[in-house]
Amino acid sequence: MKTLPQQSDMGDLPVNWCNADPVTSSVMEAVSFVTPVLEVFFIRTVAEGIRTQQDAELVQRCQAFVHEESNHSVVHKRFNATLLKNLGKHPSGLAMIHALLDGARRHLSLSKRLALAAALEHFAAVISKLYIGHNPRLKFESAFAKELFDMHAREELAHRCVVFDLWRAHGAGGRVARIVTIGVASLASAVYVGVAVPWILHRKTGRNFVKTLAGLGGFVAKNLRDMLTRTPVIELLSFVRCDFHPKFLVDDSLLPEA
Repeated sequence: MKTLPQQSDMGDLPVNWCNADPVTSSVMEAVSFVTPVLEVFFIRTVAEGIRTQQDAELVQRCQAFVHEESNHSVVHKRFNATLLKNLGKHPSGLAMIHALLDGARRHLSLSKRLALAAALEHFAAVISKLYIGHNPRLKFESAFAKELFDMHAREELAHRCVVFDLWRAHGAGGRVARIVTIGVASLASAVYVGVAVPWILHRKTGRNFVKTLAGLGGFVAKNLRDMLTRTPVIELLSFVRCDFHPKFLVDDSLLPEA
């Protein structure tokens, strides 16, 4: 993993640091806050999943995955600590994700946890592909934040197959299991974003309810066409196909270099 800027290089982070827009910044912050929570689940699940694996190459890929996710988590926590100075506390919705993943860890079999991890990794890869496509339209007021999000998106796409291949090695489920798993992952993600983004925006507007609603309404009106035409529903749902593999999501030769 390329060395990221140190925290001392972060500088003063404006309240609306992405596109000088409160809603866009709120979305990015919601993503940053949930990232370490997801990565702890991925790391624990993959670490348990490789204990019985005999495929040395797959084990090596999984170990590299764990190392990258650990690095992501450390840097996002550092960035989140700066965000918390403005917000005061973690956003609403984050506790729900904590509870969901903790429940999965305590009550689901390893195979089902790998299925959930694979679905969430697929979701992350699809969003990363969308982010890279939108990248020229995003203007960051923080070089640290830009490099963090750019690098994370590239690395998510680079290791998008690892958890899926480990799940498959444990006996991936059929179509019904895939439908349920990607459905749960998508629903939880949608609920989290739907709760966290307005909460963060409400804080950014000085807890002004009218300004919060106006900001959300203006953002939707401005971006409605993109939301209707560029939302990657088909790519997300491709997970349910029996012939699905994450390697087909993107041509690796077209990815920006790290």
